[in-house]
Amino acid sequence: MTWHSIGALGVMAGMTFVGHDDPSASQESLVGSWIWVESTGGFAGMTRTPASTGETLTLAFTSGGLIEVVQNGVFQRSIPFTATPGTDAGTFLVSYAEPLFGFATQTATLMGADTLTLADPCCDGFAYRFVSNR
Repeated sequence: MTWHSIGALGVMAGMTFVGHDDPSASQESLVGSWIWVESTGGFAGMTRTPASTGETLTLAFTSGGLIEVVQNGVFQRSIPFTATPGTDAGTFLVSYAEPLFGFATQTATLMGADTLTLADPCCDGFAYRFVSNR
């Protein structure tokens, strides 16, 4: 399955960080390169990895407010983004100038300094886990 079809399922994320009330802290917490390691979910409770799909994905969040998408080692596109504190403690909303994985707005979760989880907003969706490559 390609990232395009996986992405069509949509992605949400949640992120815990210091300075929750400061929007710039939200955006800066994402800055760096994130390597996809696993996706789980769907109606069947599937698990997908780079090994099982034969695909790789890196998201690089820049301090200039861009996400650079690299699939299978090939640059795909840059997408402008902004991040603002979410309604729940430890979360923030990420808004994109054009949809990423089928959504223009997502929620993000940073687990420690080295793991980012992006999760589909729907009950049958996927959770995507990335590790830092900073």
